[in-house]
Amino acid sequence: MATQDTILNTFSNIFTNYGPSVFNGLIIVSTISGQSLIRKLTFSCPCAYPLNLVHSTAFIFGPAIALLIFGITINQNTWKLVHGCCFRSTSTRHQWKTIIVYWISIISQALIAPIAWLFVAFLDGGYYQCLRAADYCPLTTSPQCQNATAMALDPIYNSLSKTGTEALISALDTYVTEEICAPCICSMNDAHAKILQSESQVIAWMLLIFVGVSAMTVICFIRMFDKYTYVQNTYVGTYRAEERRIFENEAKEHARVVAEQNCKRFFEQGKWSKSDWDSVSSVPYVANAYIWDRHLKVDVDPHLYTPLQVWTNQQGCTVTPTTYVPPQAEQSV
Repeated sequence: MATQDTILNTFSNIFTNYGPSVFNGLIIVSTISGQSLIRKLTFSCPCAYPLNLVHSTAFIFGPAIALLIFGITINQNTWKLVHGCCFRSTSTRHQWKTIIVYWISIISQALIAPIAWLFVAFLDGGYYQCLRAADYCPLTTSPQCQNATAMALDPIYNSLSKTGTEALISALDTYVTEEICAPCICSMNDAHAKILQSESQVIAWMLLIFVGVSAMTVICFIRMFDKYTYVQNTYVGTYRAEERRIFENEAKEHARVVAEQNCKRFFEQGKWSKSDWDSVSSVPYVANAYIWDRHLKVDVDPHLYTPLQVWTNQQGCTVTPTTYVPPQAEQSV
């Protein structure tokens, strides 16, 4: 039991002291694992031009954009800045400098997973090979299309390639001297495939180095101009975390006491009408002043959060937060 407690305390200390770093590490590992799984199970380069461009681009940048949006969405600071910002009182509105700094921080944290995805995608080389395959597959020089037998094996692919090339030329007004060999796109010879894979891997490492150097430079400048010292900054971070934890615990206890009194008032009535059950069974009021108050003129007390609170208020026995009495701290002997 002692060993188990020691292990749990060790992991608890790690997550307490290095929580963001551990979380970012888990995001990177999950992204790498997901990319490998998607690459093996779902990606297959199409033997048609320019469909290979669209397909490979979607697999390279589509998940990266989705991960960026997801990272912004799950960040609590995003909703602290956005939620209710249109109706904040003037004295409590965030300054533009604060908003910009926090949005930079939010986007920077959200970029971790997309960058990990792009790094692994380019390091793999398969997506980039499919993206650039047409550059190494002219119809007149590709080994896969040098004889009539090979051309006859894929009439549909060849027609798609020709149609796609003509559409791309008309859209971009670009002159292309040679048509694309469709079978070559998905079955390149080894020499050309290795060239494209090498280029892709170089891009991956250049991306990693650029991001690492940029992040290190920005962090150094931010900490150089920080008014707090390292120890003071650590203390401030600790205080904010403790304040948030204590506030959440107190809010939970406060809400529990008020909710308990409301429930007790409802069940003490003993006999309930159909209207009573209908009242407490409805959905909570949506507190959006722009939508409801301006268009539907709903008259609801903004301090009543649930149908049960509204019912209690209608019965003339309003339970307000002022009735909450916080528990007294135990006196130490």
